[in-house]
Amino acid sequence: MTWLLRLYPAQWRERYGAELDALVGDLRPTMSTRALVFDLVRGAIHAHLQQGIAMQTSTRSAIKRGLLVATLVSVVVSAGIVLTNVVLPSPTDDDTVIVVGSYLGIFAALLLTGVLGGRAGAGGRGLVVAGLVAGVVIGLSTITAFIVVDNVWLDIVSQQQSKIDGFASSGETSMRAYINQGLIGPGIFFTVVFGGLGAVLSLVGGLISRRPEPS
Repeated sequence: MTWLLRLYPAQWRERYGAELDALVGDLRPTMSTRALVFDLVRGAIHAHLQQGIAMQTSTRSAIKRGLLVATLVSVVVSAGIVLTNVVLPSPTDDDTVIVVGSYLGIFAALLLTGVLGGRAGAGGRGLVVAGLVAGVVIGLSTITAFIVVDNVWLDIVSQQQSKIDGFASSGETSMRAYINQGLIGPGIFFTVVFGGLGAVLSLVGGLISRRPEPS
């Protein structure tokens, strides 16, 4: 009879298996085998349904937290793009420190997505989905910021030496066409790479959040 306990979810068995096993032993003398089997099967179905609902809720919570992190990061990154390209443009296009700092900040945010998702109770799949969504949102918002800046403030952006040199050898008929054509590759790169890194870093962050605290 106890083999029916294998119908229950693994996590449920780890937590309640011993108690249910003892309960089955107590009930066997007083209940018919058919009734006991029926109750155990019904209980297993209920346990799976409850676990599914809990997993869906925790996954949604992880995604919502990831979207919140992605939104905050997107605002900061977009502001930085406007600042470095429009407000305080560098005549030498030397923004390596800012670019590296932005990447590190994005990676940290994706890791944080996993930590928050782990604390929300999300499993591995939920963490991956939350990180993937957050990374894609950050990637799309980043390339969108570049598209807006390069088209709205074209007169300022077109003064960058790298764009002047690139346009001269591109064969394009206008600076706007050259700039927009050059945004296609980075747009795919940002979306795919940030999405993939988001999935990995979120999973790592979730595992970190579950590490037992030292006694």
